[in-house]
Amino acid sequence: MSEQADRRAFRRFSVDPLFCATFPELEGVCVLKNVSLNGAFFLNRTPPAVGSRLRLEFVETPLNGYRLVGEVVRHGQGSSKGFAVNFTNPHPRLLRSVYHNDYQTL
Repeated sequence: MSEQADRRAFRRFSVDPLFCATFPELEGVCVLKNVSLNGAFFLNRTPPAVGSRLRLEFVETPLNGYRLVGEVVRHGQGSSKGFAVNFTNPHPRLLRSVYHNDYQTL
């Protein structure tokens, strides 16, 4: 098991790509890649600085209009160019939606 995996406290769920808007606005497209109870990873070619606070708003079903606030905690590398966000509060609607989609594909 990698050192990175050892630090994760919550299971991550892969998701069908969902577009989201960010405030402040980021250059390029921002797409949800995976999610856990306390955070998520977003694909984006020009990630914001680590430590930045972002407001995220989903623009696709099933999460259209759902908003979250979080802090950028790391950048992805290689084919996963993007950023990880930790949320200040758990986000049950996001996780429930992801779990529902994940469960149906099993």
